[in-house]
Amino acid sequence: MKTRGVTSLLLMILLLTGPATAVSMMAQGQQPATIEVSGQVTDEQGEPLIGVSVVVKNAARLTGTATDIDGRYRLAGVPANGVLQFTSIGYIAQEINVNNRSTLNVVMRDDAILLGEMVVIGYGTTRKSDLTGSVASVKPETIADIPANSVEGLLQGRAAGVQVINSSQDPGAGATVRIRGNSSLRGSNAPLIVVDGFPLGDAGDLKQINTDDIVSMEVLKDASASAIYGSRGANGVILVTTRRAKEGTTLVTVKQQLTFSEFSSRLDLWRDPVLMAMLSNEGRINGGMPPLYVGERNSAGVYYPSIEELQTSWTTNTRWDELVFNERPLSNNTTVGVASANETTSFNLSANYFTDMGMYVDDDYVKGGYNLHVSHKLFDNFTIRASNILYLGNRNNNGGQAYWRNPIYPVYNEDGSYYQTTANDYSHPIAIRENRTNKTKMLDVISSGAAEWQLLPQLKLTSQLNYKTQPLHQRPVPAQEIHAGGYRERGRGIIGNSENLNFVSENFANFTQTLGYRHQLEVMAGQSFELYEYRASQLIANGFVNETLGNENMGAGEKANNILSNSLSKSKLLSGLGRINYTLDNRYLATFTFRADGSSKFGKNQKWAYFPSGAISWKAHEEPFMKKQELFSELKFRLSHGISGNQGISPYQTLSRYGTTKYYNEGSGSPPSDPVTSPATPARTASGRCGAASPTPT
Repeated sequence: MKTRGVTSLLLMILLLTGPATAVSMMAQGQQPATIEVSGQVTDEQGEPLIGVSVVVKNAARLTGTATDIDGRYRLAGVPANGVLQFTSIGYIAQEINVNNRSTLNVVMRDDAILLGEMVVIGYGTTRKSDLTGSVASVKPETIADIPANSVEGLLQGRAAGVQVINSSQDPGAGATVRIRGNSSLRGSNAPLIVVDGFPLGDAGDLKQINTDDIVSMEVLKDASASAIYGSRGANGVILVTTRRAKEGTTLVTVKQQLTFSEFSSRLDLWRDPVLMAMLSNEGRINGGMPPLYVGERNSAGVYYPSIEELQTSWTTNTRWDELVFNERPLSNNTTVGVASANETTSFNLSANYFTDMGMYVDDDYVKGGYNLHVSHKLFDNFTIRASNILYLGNRNNNGGQAYWRNPIYPVYNEDGSYYQTTANDYSHPIAIRENRTNKTKMLDVISSGAAEWQLLPQLKLTSQLNYKTQPLHQRPVPAQEIHAGGYRERGRGIIGNSENLNFVSENFANFTQTLGYRHQLEVMAGQSFELYEYRASQLIANGFVNETLGNENMGAGEKANNILSNSLSKSKLLSGLGRINYTLDNRYLATFTFRADGSSKFGKNQKWAYFPSGAISWKAHEEPFMKKQELFSELKFRLSHGISGNQGISPYQTLSRYGTTKYYNEGSGSPPSDPVTSPATPARTASGRCGAASPTPT
């Protein structure tokens, strides 16, 4: 009873004296009461948020936790009158007074600025403001209406340091892409292009990806940013992210785009045959040569009318440019898509049809295909993804027609046959266009499958398999009557086939931990295996009895003149990689990456190469003394150093060259004796030193 009385008396004293007494007790070394606080953190749609940092503000000893897969947390030792801080990337940080409550449920609001600045950096994402390397980002609003049929076309003029050169205006032609210039004298200078985590190879001719499916592109330009791709990062890296459905929505889209082209000015060609002939004669006479236009045949058998004939009886004035070129070639790009997502499943399906008329008549390119992506949440912390891209292309090549042909020549003779200046006139553009066949058919299949496991609130494991096959089928047929090669071989048929195969397996883990309000740590570690294989074959038949079936009956050619060839090329790449990002007070940033690449392309004693990098950055505008100034919206200093490599060489370039070439010694074609070469091994050529040449195995 005495004990209860003393306790009651103390409580009455505390209530009467108020907060001052509590402060006095703390000054005397007594700690305020602590409680256990629990609750759930959700977003504005009521979905639980994983990995939200929950810490006690201004605690003498770091006290904190993170939400689990259900968005729930439980934290003991919280001062009853303390303050809890809730922080998560992409959401506005919140500070909530405990006020002696044991349950606190929190709704986090999206930070639109931060969400809009998230960029892909290779095997992960980060805020644009937290970048330590040189990364250029191209957003959807800047490329929405660009009439381009490839990734490279979208990049043209959109990112500093990125040069896209259209070396050809042919329909469906690729481009030359350079990031900060060339880096190699003998190897590839094209940047690596990665689509949704799948490294597809060199940039320059990526037409399989529908440009309307692209939502963002990041360009890794310096060594510290591209070193995560190791021996393929020296020329820079282009990261492409395609569209995904937003949860709770169903969206159907239709996009139709028509593009007209035309010459910027009229071609500078002879329009007056009489003036052309007069100036030609005058020029040849001044040069000490006999004139052409005198009404006679020259030494090659070509008849040139006289000036008088051209003025009176010669009525032909053929406008070859009007016959050869389309007046206003049209390109059509049609895309239809549907996307939908709910709590467990999302999918994107888009179909595209693209046609491109060239400047030359009957010179065109057509492609069509679809892009399907499906994501399904099997469990609350386990998601699987699958995607498939199918691309079909058809190129009808009729470029290079002779629009410069002499206007005095007619198109046809009176009997309807082609007018040829001589029996060996192989420059008649209409005859070539109507009689030759030069078609290329392309088929690309790009498939990916991935699994994501949120093992812990801070730890996510990702496993991804990628597969790409790229068959190519060419069937050029030069007609015998109008093509030099066809005439020389008495008819020629050609069939060429090739196939590129690319298999990539990647497994990596991402760990993110916020330590209090000041520290943030992101760690990525993983491994990668890649297999490349290229096969090609070609069949050439000559000496056909007739060309009725073209190359549909290659056996009709002379057996002795048939030419067969094929080749096979393989390479493998095994890699280990990792990255650490550390942020202090949202002002001081450090990034360290490392990659080890083992490539079958490398020399015998140097199969492995190592690519470390490091970068530090200071966001000066976040300093308290800078926040009041109105001069800079963002002031950031960056220092980086890294090593990246270039394995853009042929798979056998570092080996002794293999092939069918023989040494010739005093008229003999036999290969020399070589103690290293066994009878079952192809003989080495004279250029047998490592790296002496780029061979093609036969």
